[in-house]
Amino acid sequence: MPTLGATPVGERGAIGLAPRFAWMDGRLIEWPSAHLHIDTHCVLGGLNVYEVVGAFWSEARQNLFLFRVEEHLRRLHLSAKVMRLHLPFSDAELVEAARALVAANEFREDVGIRIVAYFGAGPVFSYRPEEISTGVFMTAKPVGQGRRPGLHVCTAGWSRMPDIAAPPRVKAGANYQNVRLAQIQAHVDGYDDAIMLNSAAKVCEMPLANIFLVRSGVVVTPDVSTGILEGITRQTVLELAPRLGLRAVERQIERSELYAAEEVFATTTLTGISPILSIDRYTVGRGTPGPLTERLQRRLDDETRSESNLAWVTPVYDRRASP
Repeated sequence: MPTLGATPVGERGAIGLAPRFAWMDGRLIEWPSAHLHIDTHCVLGGLNVYEVVGAFWSEARQNLFLFRVEEHLRRLHLSAKVMRLHLPFSDAELVEAARALVAANEFREDVGIRIVAYFGAGPVFSYRPEEISTGVFMTAKPVGQGRRPGLHVCTAGWSRMPDIAAPPRVKAGANYQNVRLAQIQAHVDGYDDAIMLNSAAKVCEMPLANIFLVRSGVVVTPDVSTGILEGITRQTVLELAPRLGLRAVERQIERSELYAAEEVFATTTLTGISPILSIDRYTVGRGTPGPLTERLQRRLDDETRSESNLAWVTPVYDRRASP
């Protein structure tokens, strides 16, 4: 049954002890010293763009692997471009910073790394580097509880904002006020999470996740013109499905198709694939995780914790050194 106030899919970070170190503007700093001035546009207006990169622990290899970090940074560049935010560090510097941060905290478990590029102090609506400062900070925290066995969700009364207003494909901090309304309302109403529709009443995405359904054995997800964040895990599933002999399709989805689906699942960076068991109190399939969902789950888990696809994973710890 739904758990009132449950942590939304995609945000399973631990609430316990803070990590030892953060990274800010080129250097590792102790966690209590990680501050940003209150008079920055990042603080005052939420003017930042960010990514959350997963680092997944392999017990067999005794290493953590950053998963598809290059794709995350490519999306960070797109978000920064649209926001006209100058990134003061190269991709190579950011990857090395992420590895150094995780290593400094000596993590040996799944970790979520948040990379935030921000506007600092400057005139209102300024964007040129000579007018306003920009910077980057990172945090790394254990994922915590990980994936839940199944979600009970609703369709949200709040619709996803359209591209013509504030592009959802831009992962900007200020954009998340829109999905926050839907997420909190779902919790107030006793659901785990929410599915948002767009202004044309087509299925869009969840507050912190993309959504897939299975109909007649075909894996279906809303296409990018629906107004979604173009998720990295979403793209991974679209690439993995054919390797498992599954057909994957991107198209518009009607709300009632959610009720007709044999399986429904959510995808996000830190929790991977999460089965959805009911929507608006309509049972999905048999009310248990579906067979295609579980096959995709297993394959995705394998990919995130191995070196079978070197283009997708970046080891954190040097093989010659132990964490």
